[in-house]
Amino acid sequence: MKTESRDSKDNIATVAAIGLLAYASADIAHHVFGHGAACLMLGGRIISLTSVFVNCSLTGATIDLAGPFANLILGLVALLIVRITNRASSAVRLFYILAAAFNLLWFALQLVSSAARRIDDWAWAMHQFHVSEPVRYVLIVIGALGYLLTVRVIATYMTAFAHPGARARRIVLIAWFTAGAIACATAAFDHHPGITLRRAIPQAMVLSIGLLFVPARASKLSGSGQDAAPLGLSFVWAAAAFIVGTASILLLGPGFAIGF
Repeated sequence: MKTESRDSKDNIATVAAIGLLAYASADIAHHVFGHGAACLMLGGRIISLTSVFVNCSLTGATIDLAGPFANLILGLVALLIVRITNRASSAVRLFYILAAAFNLLWFALQLVSSAARRIDDWAWAMHQFHVSEPVRYVLIVIGALGYLLTVRVIATYMTAFAHPGARARRIVLIAWFTAGAIACATAAFDHHPGITLRRAIPQAMVLSIGLLFVPARASKLSGSGQDAAPLGLSFVWAAAAFIVGTASILLLGPGFAIGF
């Protein structure tokens, strides 16, 4: 039988560390391994790479779309890992669940926003390939359906953390606010004025707003399965989050250039 005492035993610092690393995986995948890597592979020079923007000496749909598709790939890989690693620790499984969530929600909602507003990563591709209005609406629908599907899928994997319901809500809220905190802390060192409100907060918290709907659905899906073990204080997760967070602030905050 499930016990309600597990809910109070999750260590806040550990959950926050896992949330920070999960969000960082999406930010790094999008800007570094997506836009940045595509820029270099096509022979371009990275003029500036930050946590919210990549300025490449080249332009084109390939570079623009590399960011969101890096999120899609990493998100799907994270889901696959969750599916095949049943014996992993609760902390490891939670990391991959949240990494999948941040990456896939980023991909889906950015598709909706970009196609609807004709700005950001998908805009260049729509312009370059002369996307018609019906196709643009189809892209919006695909993004919206992908977003809803992601929430449903993430909820199925969060069921082990969903009893009692307050446990899942606490985990999700801590991860979501931690993502916003590290995004704002990093963007504070960006030289572009107003970048925190215009890019960092929307990127970290608006794109992942679907996370907030996961706990309720996970609670409904929660059956008689075994609860995930409590998340105790982990210096390993805390140290990893400190290193990644510090690197994000010092490197991706002010940005850096790569040229050959």
